[in-house]
Amino acid sequence: MTGLLLALALAAADPCAPPPPPAGAPDPAAASAYREVGDAERQAGARETAALAYREALARDPGDQASRSALDALCREGTAAAPLQRGLRALEAGELREAARAFAEARAAGAGASAALLEGVALYELGEDDRARDALAAAREDPAHRDVALLYLGLLALRAGDAEAAAAELDAASQDPEVSALAAPLARLARRSGRLVVSALVSSGWDSNAQLAPSGTPIDTSSDGQVDVAAGALYRPLGPSGPYLAARGLFHQQLRFTELDAWGLAGAAGWQLGGTARGLAAEYGYTYRTLDGSPFLSAHGPRAAGWTSAGPLTLAASYTLRLESYQGALYQPFSGAFQTAEASASVQLARWARALAGYRVARDATDLSQLSFVEHGPRVELRLDAAPALRVVLGAALAWRGYDALDPQLGLTRADTSLGGGAALEWELTARLFLQASLEARQVWSNASAFAYLRVAPAVGLGWVGGL
Repeated sequence: MTGLLLALALAAADPCAPPPPPAGAPDPAAASAYREVGDAERQAGARETAALAYREALARDPGDQASRSALDALCREGTAAAPLQRGLRALEAGELREAARAFAEARAAGAGASAALLEGVALYELGEDDRARDALAAAREDPAHRDVALLYLGLLALRAGDAEAAAAELDAASQDPEVSALAAPLARLARRSGRLVVSALVSSGWDSNAQLAPSGTPIDTSSDGQVDVAAGALYRPLGPSGPYLAARGLFHQQLRFTELDAWGLAGAAGWQLGGTARGLAAEYGYTYRTLDGSPFLSAHGPRAAGWTSAGPLTLAASYTLRLESYQGALYQPFSGAFQTAEASASVQLARWARALAGYRVARDATDLSQLSFVEHGPRVELRLDAAPALRVVLGAALAWRGYDALDPQLGLTRADTSLGGGAALEWELTARLFLQASLEARQVWSNASAFAYLRVAPAVGLGWVGGL
């Protein structure tokens, strides 16, 4: 055995070059000895030594098919190794397009399912979904890569708005315990996604200050219970990127102060370019509300938003304009143009936690200058996936509001400061049915004491959402 290894070490020829013709008659016994060395070295990870051993075996017996097959496999692996390593370096450096090219080259050289999986991941990140789907489908055929490939195929289907296919792929990927932590929540999300998403929520709650009575008012004179029913639909015929239609309806019933009963309808038509990683969206919407059975508000206007992600960080901005027309002598002076703009940054703190910080500016230009104002302030939010079927959202906002002119009835130019906070919990009972609980609180301080108030409002509800 030592002599054979020494001979191999002294060999100078390329092990993948065609072996020289045998000097004499084939010697199967000698070929077998070299093949055993090749098998042992290959098992130990010494690929070059193993290739030399198989080459020597073929030099002694050209008909040794076992050595020929083993040598061919090693040479294919060697040919593919360089572009595969180049692709890995490019992937680590964030050079996705170069990585995809290198992995494609490695696949062509015979690197197999590993290169196909990596190519598919790189193409997915680049947004080249059709090519990514082909590469991931090839990787799925290898049991070693099947579940990760299914995960990314599910993400592709989710991005395309094919909720049924996404749920099927992600459910299959969830069978692997190592992938399940990612795939299972996405499978639940898929059942709530699709080209058409319909939702409904029935809730009931208590409002400590339904009439927004000034601070110091006895709580039993302004508190009230309420029932709300809401429904919505979102239709995206081409998936997330493309045109969409949205519609919402709301019914609100107070238990004591029926003059605050309301119902409303809202709709919007828009277009989104891009997906969750980066994109732009623009829409035009309309809202109609009643109060105590009479027309209250009619509003319409555009909204635009954009977002982009870099690693765990997402930056976003939005702008909304609403041309508001209030009905009735009491509310008509509040009519005008209401504008809001917000910029925010969110970061993924952990797989189960995401934090957001934003700043909002609003301008309400009404028919009367003493009712017009500018409001601005920060807000923060923390989203937690507390358990596989439990999500918690915590938030707080601070705002300063200054009015344009002296209010002759108040004898001052009004200025308010508000602090609001809340918590919401959503517990998934089934893939589409969920229980919701929330608590909101708001404190307003004002230089006009009649407009300073405290309000606390807990609520619980049962909701359903499904994608088609």
